[in-house]
Parts: sequence; structure tokens; C-alpha cells
Amino acid sequence: MVGEAGSTPRLALACWDYSWLTRRDGRASEYRDLDKVFAELAERGYNALRLDPFPHLLARGESGLTQDRFDVLPEGLDLRRGARVPVQVQPRKTLVEMLRRARAHGISLWLTSWFMPDTQARRSFVRRPQDFVRVWAETLAFIENEGYADLILGVDFCHEFPQAPCAHGAYRRIFASHPRNPLPQMLGWSGGVCRRVEEYLLEVPRSLRALYPHYRYGVSVAATQEDNIRQLDTSELDFLDTHAWLSDDPRFRFASGEMLTPVAPAVASRLQSRVAALLYRARQSQWSRRAGRRLHQQAEFARMRRLAPILGEGYVHDARESALDWDWVRLVSEHMVMAALEEGIPVITTGLHARPHSPGFWEDVAWHQRLTTMIREA
Repeated sequence: MVGEAGSTPRLALACWDYSWLTRRDGRASEYRDLDKVFAELAERGYNALRLDPFPHLLARGESGLTQDRFDVLPEGLDLRRGARVPVQVQPRKTLVEMLRRARAHGISLWLTSWFMPDTQARRSFVRRPQDFVRVWAETLAFIENEGYADLILGVDFCHEFPQAPCAHGAYRRIFASHPRNPLPQMLGWSGGVCRRVEEYLLEVPRSLRALYPHYRYGVSVAATQEDNIRQLDTSELDFLDTHAWLSDDPRFRFASGEMLTPVAPAVASRLQSRVAALLYRARQSQWSRRAGRRLHQQAEFARMRRLAPILGEGYVHDARESALDWDWVRLVSEHMVMAALEEGIPVITTGLHARPHSPGFWEDVAWHQRLTTMIREA
């Protein structure tokens, strides 16, 4: 717990998102043995993990009853995470097991949620600020009742809020549009949208803090929303988790072919596997310098608002992992970690792929140890 101390510890952060619960059976079973993967996490020098405890499934449903089993559906446009087929999960039982393993291996937790779809459409009922407060309050109560409150460092109430699909339930209320329509989140926000988003940024952390004052509360933000967030009142937030991707640079996104991913993923995959690594290596000083400038602006904004700057996700998007040149992915990660250290950011990820189901990145133990030592001891 960090709220009482008032300072953020130095954390070398990995992110297992919702995969820790949805990749435990069948062909996608990297997290079946939680003791094994937590031992690997600690061996690589990580002391914190960002993951999704599935608050909308853990909390009571509209009927007022809790459930033990759910069928979670894949999020069709994001094959880098989770399972590709529907899976049955037991969030309460498995969360307790995960908390036990985290404590045994000295790993603290940074909570967030992607609000994954399930066959009961539970995420559709998390619409208003008080809905987010309810599901998170019940989740934190469950964790405290099980005796693991000391493991929780921070709560990001919705991954990259208010973007769809994570803010699925709130999206229609905020933008007056279906969550599958991406246009509203690509444009500048109107005054009405700003007021509605601000309502969540103020009410959710304020209400949760009144119930559980010993945690830090904040939100994660995609680069596409930074200009919009700058217009809003962030006074109730403790931290701002800004996600930084190499492809936030429009020049790199265009030249590497990543911009084709939504419309022609097969073409994008072939281009990325052949072009992206060459492009970065050929002009790496330019790309890393431009990324460093963006990171500096993000950190300065957080400090100006008296928020702890967090770098919880990045750095290389991929269309198909099997075609990746992992050496250049590690190179990008190393450059971004160095830039974050120069900015004095206390919580830093080594990259999206620091996870058991990305073995090409995960298996270089010495590289992880070197980066995590730099982060923890800076």
C-alpha cells in the first residue's frame, strides 16, 4: 500500500492483463501453474505486476448474487492478449490462488481492468461512475477479506479510459454512440463529452478513496487521448499511467505498415516482419529521440498536475508475434526504459511482451534482470 506513505516506490512492472486468468487451459495454458510463472517473474527481477482481477465478474451481478463461473469471450481485435476462443473461468477461486503466489514470491500488484466480455454481458452494466465504484469496492473488499490488502499498490479503474472496448458500458453514455464506432474517440471532445468524462475522473477515485483510503487511484491513458485529458480536472487522481508506443509517432506508424493492421492485418504482418526492425535500426537515434520527447511531455504534464507519472504499457505493437525480430523489440524497450529513468518515472514496464505467452521476449532471463535492476535501483 502506498497511499499513506505518499511516495511511489520504484517498481519494475510486468503486465499480464487478463491473460493470467484466460490462458490456463487447452492450447493456451501458459498460466496454468501460477507458482511457476510467479517464480519466473521474480527470477527476472520484477517486483510488481499489472493485471486485471475482473471486477465486473468478481462483484455481484444485477440480481445481487455472486457467481463462481463465467464464460469469457475473446476480444476480437486484440489477439496479443488472452485466449482466442471462449474460456470458462473461476475468477474468485483463481484470484485467491494468484494472490497467494504473488505474496510467496514478493510481487506487488497494480490493478486495472479491460472489462472483458462474457456470455452474460456483465460489462454492459458498468455504465455510470457509481457502477465503477461498486465493482471495484467489492473487489477490494474481497481482497482485504482474504488477507491480501498489503499486496495492492494502485488501482487504475479502467484501462485507457474512456476508450472502447474497455469502457464498453460507459462509452454510449459518454459519446452517445455505440462502442463499436471508433470515430468519437478519434476526434476532439466536445464540451459535453469533457464534462461526462470528468465526472468519472472525479467521482470514481473520490468515492473509492473514502472507502479504502490506503490505496492510490488513477487512470491509464492512450496517446490518442492525451490532448483531451489535458482539458480536464484531474485533482482526484493520484497517478496518470501514460502508455507509450513506438507507433504513436505517425511517421513510424505509416512507414512500418502498422496503420494497415485494422483493415488488412495479413498485409500489415508481412510489412512489419520485414520493415519495422530495419526501419528502427536504420534511424534508431531519431526514433528514440522523438519517443523520448513525447515521454518528457507526458511526465511533465503529470508533474504539473501533481500526479505520479507511471509508464505501465508499451512499446512495440505487433500484428503477429511469430514473425517478430525479438532483438529489435528488446532494443526499443531498452531505449524507452532509459528515457523513463531519465525522466525520474518511478513505475516502469519493460514492455508489453514481458509475459510467459511471449516466449521469444520472456526467455532472455539475463536481459530482464539487467533492465529490472536498472529500474529498481535508479
